[in-house]
Order: sequence, then structure tokens, then C-alpha cells
Amino acid sequence: MTSQVYYRKWRPGTFSDLAGQEHVATTLRQAIKQGRVAHSYLFCGPRGTGKTTTARVLAKAVNCLDPKGGDPCNACALCQSVNEGRCLDIIELDAASNRGIDEIRDIRDKVNFAPVQGRRKVYIIDEAHMLTGPASNAFLKTLEEPPAHVIFILCTTEAHNILPTVVSRCQRLDFRKLPPDLIFQRLSHIAQSEGVAVTPEALRLVARQANGSLRDAENLLEQLVVSFSEGVGLPQVEELLGLGHGDRWLDLMKYLLMGNTAASLEVINQAAWDGTDLRQLHRQALELLRAAMLLKWGPGQALDLPEHVIAQVKQVIEQLPPWRIINALKVWGDVNMRHDAPSTLPLELAVVEICTASSPAEAASTGSVPPTSGRAAPPAAPPRRSTAPASMPAAGSRTPAAVPATNPTPQPRGAAPSPSIPGRSSGPPAPTFRPAAPVASPAVPAGDQDMASRWLAVVKSLDRDRGKKYVLGPLLRNCRSSEVSVDGDTLVLPFTHQSNMERMQEELDDPKGRQLLSDAVAKSFGKNYNFKLTLASGQPSGVTSRQAQQSSLVRAAQGMGARIVREVAE
Repeated sequence: MTSQVYYRKWRPGTFSDLAGQEHVATTLRQAIKQGRVAHSYLFCGPRGTGKTTTARVLAKAVNCLDPKGGDPCNACALCQSVNEGRCLDIIELDAASNRGIDEIRDIRDKVNFAPVQGRRKVYIIDEAHMLTGPASNAFLKTLEEPPAHVIFILCTTEAHNILPTVVSRCQRLDFRKLPPDLIFQRLSHIAQSEGVAVTPEALRLVARQANGSLRDAENLLEQLVVSFSEGVGLPQVEELLGLGHGDRWLDLMKYLLMGNTAASLEVINQAAWDGTDLRQLHRQALELLRAAMLLKWGPGQALDLPEHVIAQVKQVIEQLPPWRIINALKVWGDVNMRHDAPSTLPLELAVVEICTASSPAEAASTGSVPPTSGRAAPPAAPPRRSTAPASMPAAGSRTPAAVPATNPTPQPRGAAPSPSIPGRSSGPPAPTFRPAAPVASPAVPAGDQDMASRWLAVVKSLDRDRGKKYVLGPLLRNCRSSEVSVDGDTLVLPFTHQSNMERMQEELDDPKGRQLLSDAVAKSFGKNYNFKLTLASGQPSGVTSRQAQQSSLVRAAQGMGARIVREVAE
């Protein structure tokens, strides 16, 4: 005794029975009613959405002896022969195994033969994207102008892989994924008709796991019915799919949002020891995190989750800041479980990153605790100790001479103590630091040390900025910072090598290079300057003998066997 699988047994026989493809059914039904059926169609969409089924219904409808409003009657001899697979006028080809030019030539030779039983001969070519390029090109003329009694229906899941010249000769109809509610209704009807006991919660989980494919859902339902003949509930579905216990997903979601690292890691590792599919664990936790986001900001009606799960998610997010939900969803969603599914490491790394993340305010802060804590004195103590030698003659100071060089501009709060303590040679007198404490106006550099530090800031800011030909930062490091000076509105830049000076001059002659340097100088000095490039003091105006010998051109020549005979100064 043979039996058909569910997806074949419950395959729709009319356009009215198609689930979730009303736009396709309406178009084809109207075309049949008006007698305007096209000579070629392209059905494209995800797997299990009814492409081949619709092609068979269309083939049956165009040959039906008594169509009812565009639908086949399923009662006449032709409809019966199609349902039983006996109709000679409906030819189905699998392009995955018949993809060459020889098969297409065979079709081209046979299309001229008249139908045997019905009015139209229908060719259904499944997986049409598998046709080779030469085969598709050989098919073009026949597809464009077939005999009046022939209809071609091409079905594919990858329409982008079909030649545009083929697509342009067909009427394209796009099939959509089925929503879980519609799959649930169809599964409920099948379960009731088959007389099997399946709980609604189990059917809803099967519908969600099908990912929009009705065929996958029907296959999974039949597998459950065969495996658990005494009845199918939620635990049976979770066991078959390797999902583990449903509460585990909720616990993981809660721990992630609350920042409990240890508990989250424990859930993941326990799931791995229990044999749970980690990809399913990741997927279900991601779905719950998405539910938390939707419930936090509005469209909770878009969720297909049990009521008790939604209630628990709402309870968790009520006491959470929004940034935690967004951060968890981003990090968890970025985990790639395709190539390393058996390993827990990708999930564990994501857990640590989510649970140890700080709020945007903390991340943007400079690290000082006083703005976020009422106990400001203990955190402020280390900075006070580190600046005390530079700001006041504290007892026990051991570096009186080094302080002016390393910290010429102490913080204003450091000047609060009395001016000085006579007789103390170990601590620098405070009055000597008072002239340096007020920072000079940014537009007017205060002194050589301040000028050098400002220039070094300019060089550092240009470390990765490329001008016309060169990166400016490394080029400007050849400028002697101790000799940088201001002459009116001109910034004088002394270079230690003439070649670097010439390269910098070439960059300044280009608008992009000059603009980059001008912006960096204005930001550091507080004023726009013109630039004058000179050689630093003590540097020769030409290329020295040592520089010439270190030239890459000279070294390359020496590597090929050349030697220096004499040097001639220009």
C-alpha cells in the first residue's frame, strides 16, 4: 500500500486553493476568463511557495472543458487526466538535469506537433535558471514566437541568473513567502482532515520554523505525525528540531539584556551539552531580542509569539534603558553561525561584548567618575597627587628641576596654595610658574616650547593625510620643530633636507595639500598663516655627499655592480 506525502496529497487543484499568492491567482484567472493567456510565463520566488503547483493549475485550466470563473472544474476528463498525471499535453522538464542545448533542440523540434488530448500543449520547465547560456540562446526564438497551441512556463528560485533576453520574452509573476499565520491555518486544516492530534502551539512553532515555505511546513508536520503517533505537542517539536527547552531562549534573552555574563555563558554551554542546535539557539534568541525592540517602540502586533512569552519580554524591558536592547540586537545579530556551528565560541564572545558594554554616556566620558558618582573625593585623589609637584611646593617633592620642562602649563586649580615657602630648595617657587600658567591666545604662540608643541600637534594630525603625491605627516617630521617661527602672517618651516623641502613645496603648490596643512595649522595655532619653507640652520643648501650615496637610485646602481668614482658638486 502506497501513500502520498502531505505536500503532494494536499497540493492545491484550483487558483482559489492557492495560499498566500492571491495576486498571481487573480492575474491568471482573469487571463483565462478573457482568453488572453500569454504564450510564456516566468514564475519566480522562494522555494515552497507554489510555483510548480500554479503552473500545473494553469495548464489544467487552459485545457479544462468546463472552467468555472477561470478555475478548472476538476471534474472533466481532461482535469482528471492532469490530476492523475496521464495528460500527454503537459510536459514537465527539470532544467537541472536537462540543461543542455540538445534538450532545447528537442523541444524546438516537437513544439510544432498538435496537442493529443486538449487544446493547448504546456511545457513546464522547472529550475529554469540551470539552463546553460547556449541552451538559453537557442531557446530564444521558440520562446518568443511559439506555435499558437503552445504555452511555456518557466519556474525558478533564482530569476537573477536567467538571461535578460529570456526574461523579456515572458510575463513575470513573483511569488512571495507565506506569512506564519497563513501557514498555521493550512497546517491546522491538514491536521484536522488527517485526524491527527497536534496542539496549536506546536503548529505555530512549525509555521515559524518553515520560514515562509508551505512545503517545508507540511513536510515537517508529516515527520512529527510519523515520529509521535500518540500526539504532537510543543516539546516534541523542540525535540525534533533540536531547539532545546523553550524557556532557555527566554532565560538567555533576559540575561543578555540585564548584563549577566556568567548566567548567559552557562545557558549557552548547557545547551551545547544537551545537544541543542546552536544555530537554532542563536536564531530564537535573536527573535526574542527583536521582539523586545518592537515591544519597546511600538508595533508589538507584528509578533507571532505566545502570549506568555510576550508578557515576560514586556516585564524585562520595562526596567531597561533603550541602549541595552539596541546594542544586544546589533551584536547578537552580527554573529555568523554558518561556518562554525558546533562551536560555542562565537556566541560566548557576543555574550561578553553585550554584557560588558557601557552606556553611551560612559563611553563618551573621559573616564572621570565625579560626574556619575556622588563620592567624588577618592577618584579625584590620584590626579591631585600627580599635579601637586607642578602646582605647589609640596613637601617631599623630588623633581623640582624637571617640572618646568615637562609641565609648563599646570591646571589653574594648582595655583590655589600660598605663593612659596622660603628656604625650600627641593620645591620650585610658585611665582616662577605663574607667568606660564595662563595659556597664551591661540592666535599668538607664547614661546619656543609652546610653538614646538603646537607644531608637533599639526604633524601628528596629518599622519595619514595624503596630498597630491605624498603623505604630509611623515614629510613634515623632517621640519625641525625647535626652529619653527612666526614672521608676521607667515609660518616659517625649517627643513633639515632639501629634498623633503622640495617635496613639501610641491604639495603646497597643489590646492589640496595646502588646504590640508592650512586646516591643521589653524586648528592648532588658532589662526591662518602663509607658509615659507627654508633649510634649517647648519644644513647645506645642496645635496651632501652622504645624502647622494644614500639615494635609492645610487644604491640600485651599486646593487648592479656600479661603484662611485668621484662626486661632482653642482
